[in-house]
Amino acid sequence: MAGKKEKSTTFIEGRNEYGSYRPYSFDSRDQPPSHGTYNIQDGDSGVHSEGSTLTIHDIRYTVYVRTKGFCGKAEKKEILKGVNGIFRPGMNAIMGPTGSGKSSLLDVLAGRKNPNGLSGTLLLDGCPPPENFKCMVGYVVQDDVVMGTLTVKENFHFSASLRLPKEVSKAERDKRVEKVIAELGLLHCADTKVGTEFIRGVSGGERKRCNIGMELIISPPVLFLDEPTTGLDANTANTVLLSLKKLSEEGRTVIFSIHQPRYSIFRLFDNLVLLSKGELVYQGPGTESLDFFEDVGYKCEEHNNPPDFFLDVINGDTYSAKIDLASDGVQQQSEVHKKLVSAYKSSRWNQQMTSELGAVIQKHNSRVARNEIRRLDAIKFATSAFTQFLYCSQRTLRNYVRSPSTSVMQVLVNAIFGVIVGAIYWKIDDSCKSGLQNRVGAFFFIIMNMVFANLSAVELFINNRAIFIHENLSGFYRTSAYFLSTVLCDVIPMRLAPTLVFSAIVYFMIGLRSEFERFLVFFLGLFMVTFAASTVAFCISALVRIFAIANLLVALVFVLMMLFSGLLVNLDSIPSFLRWLKYLSIFRYSLTALNINELKEMEFTPSEPNSTIPCVSGNDYLIQQGIDFHTDWDLWVNFVALAVITIIILVLAYLRLRFMNKLR
Repeated sequence: MAGKKEKSTTFIEGRNEYGSYRPYSFDSRDQPPSHGTYNIQDGDSGVHSEGSTLTIHDIRYTVYVRTKGFCGKAEKKEILKGVNGIFRPGMNAIMGPTGSGKSSLLDVLAGRKNPNGLSGTLLLDGCPPPENFKCMVGYVVQDDVVMGTLTVKENFHFSASLRLPKEVSKAERDKRVEKVIAELGLLHCADTKVGTEFIRGVSGGERKRCNIGMELIISPPVLFLDEPTTGLDANTANTVLLSLKKLSEEGRTVIFSIHQPRYSIFRLFDNLVLLSKGELVYQGPGTESLDFFEDVGYKCEEHNNPPDFFLDVINGDTYSAKIDLASDGVQQQSEVHKKLVSAYKSSRWNQQMTSELGAVIQKHNSRVARNEIRRLDAIKFATSAFTQFLYCSQRTLRNYVRSPSTSVMQVLVNAIFGVIVGAIYWKIDDSCKSGLQNRVGAFFFIIMNMVFANLSAVELFINNRAIFIHENLSGFYRTSAYFLSTVLCDVIPMRLAPTLVFSAIVYFMIGLRSEFERFLVFFLGLFMVTFAASTVAFCISALVRIFAIANLLVALVFVLMMLFSGLLVNLDSIPSFLRWLKYLSIFRYSLTALNINELKEMEFTPSEPNSTIPCVSGNDYLIQQGIDFHTDWDLWVNFVALAVITIIILVLAYLRLRFMNKLR
């Protein structure tokens, strides 16, 4: 290994035994770079990175599964059983039948697997990777996780702005984006929206390449892809893999899981890993895989697709594996599995790999013994929390502007609803017969609808859960930056503006007290209860993955709050062990505030001139309801309570996002 060792140097700089550069090379007195090695030069795109080599040594992964129902005893299941391997720069494919462990192996390599039950050694260019290794590599998930309302170029700029360090200027970031667009053949659709269920966008292959480009922005030492051909037709899948092949020929390390590719894709593989029931049945050059199976006794017929042939043999296909049809298929499949695993262990391919891995782990252990090597410090975010907040807010607002069904429609629906409510309660009179009843009924009806209208806030996190988890794991932004930008950008277009429009229409159509200060209190009461209701929905959507269940739970919470509002049932008649729930009811605080604002010091006139039935004044009604109203604090304490409830729920929602298990 070439290079000069200096005082206080953690890793030795230079080209290593694999012929590729280490992703890190720095003096311990300096801060490590955020993602990869950045060499900024004049007139350059700003980021360079050679492919790295990953080695795994005796990787085992075990989970506990319940085999006898929800309350059954958890049993230990071994997913990966002592897997070894070398993944060099080039195209590294991981194949195997369903349940063979290929996705688990890919996640282990990328540092995205839950460490519980995981053992073995993972080395990056012969050195232990940092704890959050996942933040410095590229990982393309199976399902698309790009913002559909943004163009291809806008998505790339978002990734570049957050994942490249601040030392990279805007001009250099722009050059980097243009270079990635050109590399992936996306020049013709760079300014086209990716697309959503409501917006027509790019094709499936272009969308997949957009996902890849989001990761290539940082020029990662290793690029991982989970089933990159899923959902694509044969021609589009071939186009995507050709793009990856071109990247690998430039020295990048590309590792991906794939199920049953066609031959034109199979011939692109530089290295092939075949798994069966968590064990290796082959690892070596893709072009030599047929030789291994032929040595074992399974010859692929002419015109048969090799990947199909491999899976047929591993699965115990009656023709390819020459299984006796009269025997137990499961037993025969198990025998084929054992035969393949045993044959590979004694093969020249395994012997060569074992020899290379032995040299790597021996050199690593000797460095550890001499205290010359240690695990790298955790990767730091490339940008500040404030920068992340700005770019996340910009993207969220742009998403709302380009999704009129969620923003403009919210205002329009509230305006229409306001006109309907105003028409029903048009110019309420001050008579004893209907004045008090209609006012109280209108307040309760309005609050109920404002609260239940926020059931749509359940979508706030559920729809973008996959994007958040992927981007947060990949080091785009901190949880706090995403959370604050999402909440604040949701409040203005989805809560504040619609509530203001509704309040302005309803208040004056109903004919409530004409003082402008009272209108402001009315609007504040509706906005506070709307905001509180939306935070309840957001918190539950962070807890629950399924939209229908989240919707049901939110509705249940709202109904319970409505019961303790003080209108449907007298709170003093409720059993004492349940009475405390009234302090959690956002209905109660909002209704109390509106009642005080409108009814305090209000007198009602008899419906008939000679009526002997005494009129109940506004003060009398408030006293009957047990509402204190004599001081200004009696009014504002309700807004304080709503604010406290809102803050507590927001904190719970944030903690859920912050500490939720994002690993698979």
